[in-house]
Amino acid sequence: MSDELVQLLEKATDIELCGGKAVFLGELIRAGFNTVNGFVVTTEAFGKMDKELVLKILKNFDGLNVEYVAVRSSATTEDSKNTAWAGQLETFLNVKRENVIQRIKDCWASIDSERAQSYAKQHGVKTGKVAVIVQPMIQFYGGGVAFSIHPVTQEADKIIVEVALGLEAVVSGETTPDTYIIGKQSLAILEKHITIQTKKMVQGKDGKTVWQEIGDEGAKQKLADEKIRELAGEIVKLEKHFGFPVDAEWGLIDKKILIMQCRPITTV
Repeated sequence: MSDELVQLLEKATDIELCGGKAVFLGELIRAGFNTVNGFVVTTEAFGKMDKELVLKILKNFDGLNVEYVAVRSSATTEDSKNTAWAGQLETFLNVKRENVIQRIKDCWASIDSERAQSYAKQHGVKTGKVAVIVQPMIQFYGGGVAFSIHPVTQEADKIIVEVALGLEAVVSGETTPDTYIIGKQSLAILEKHITIQTKKMVQGKDGKTVWQEIGDEGAKQKLADEKIRELAGEIVKLEKHFGFPVDAEWGLIDKKILIMQCRPITTV
């Protein structure tokens, strides 16, 4: 069995082998951006969950030295300049060792879902094979998405940051985030649109993801001005590094911003 079946994210360079999401994450790691390492079960392994592959996956899981991981799809057509596939394939949070094999199979199966098939047909692309990313689970205080140009007005001199408290709330569409508009050259905060967030996604006592009521904190600004400007600066660096407008997913833990995903803005 080839070592190409499972690779460390930092070595992911081949989209056909590791999928778009994993390749972008690999580039973030190699370029020195703050992100989360892990490993990828490549397209060579797609649909071939035999004993040897199981042992290889569990060995890599043990190498992460964590109790919980996030299991995320990385299709060969995902996060490309033409198709983002955002939200079309499955992501599983707070996955324990005994469940990781099944969740990888579930990610594989999600490419055949009605949702994914419809998206592929709408965009005139083939679904292709699915690689699967496994990373240490980070219990973020908050996070969201950020765009290096305004995704609606196409203004290239403005950065848009969206943020909500908890895990995956912005990406999943379960809550309305705060939105901040920042000048790309000055990193000055030009506009703030503060929303009332009533709940946030957290890890429950049994490890499962649950919704928790927020209270007064949900009506306040979700990200401090200092961190808004710091994040905007990272988005500028990402755009410069990749050479095109970017859409990034990010999270905040212990006052540290981590870039969890980066892809081209497909609406440009």
